[in-house]
Amino acid sequence: MTRLDLLPRPVTIQYRRLPDRLGHFHGVLREESEGRLVIEQRLRLRTPRYEDGNVIVANGYLAIWFIFKRKWFDVGKFYDRSGMCTGYYCDIIRPVARLLSSASKTSIITDLFLDLWINRDGACVVLDEDQLEHAIARHFISRSLAARARNEIRVLVRATKAGHFPPKEVKGFQPTINNSWSIGGMV
Repeated sequence: MTRLDLLPRPVTIQYRRLPDRLGHFHGVLREESEGRLVIEQRLRLRTPRYEDGNVIVANGYLAIWFIFKRKWFDVGKFYDRSGMCTGYYCDIIRPVARLLSSASKTSIITDLFLDLWINRDGACVVLDEDQLEHAIARHFISRSLAARARNEIRVLVRATKAGHFPPKEVKGFQPTINNSWSIGGMV
């Protein structure tokens, strides 16, 4: 494991979209432990993403990503340009057994299409079900892995409605005040 006194440091998130698209997103590794990474990044997006008519993420927003070892999800805590938390974005992913492939890169995170948006008030909505159906039809994902992704999203929705998700350590984590790192974008 990399020494904790070398934080923060630049890191690249390697993000695979099935069947074979690999993206690289840059951020700042804020925390590294045996079970999770915390990566902060300023987002650069061409178009904002909306949910229920509200902007949930846009260019210049800040994301704090929590990538957990052996979990079927990651969590992004999003802040608008004024520093207000807008909510949480969860990707359903293949669990990673090793968080960092090197001191400057995450192991490859494989997206399983389904996402969950959680508003600050705890209301949530499942996103991108159409993308999962498209991936199944094109054989980008097996039916059994798609079924697992659907089960995992149901688990997160139930935990969110019960007030147990996102985890307390995610809810309580705060961004750096003067974040000068301004590259990235994962949503």
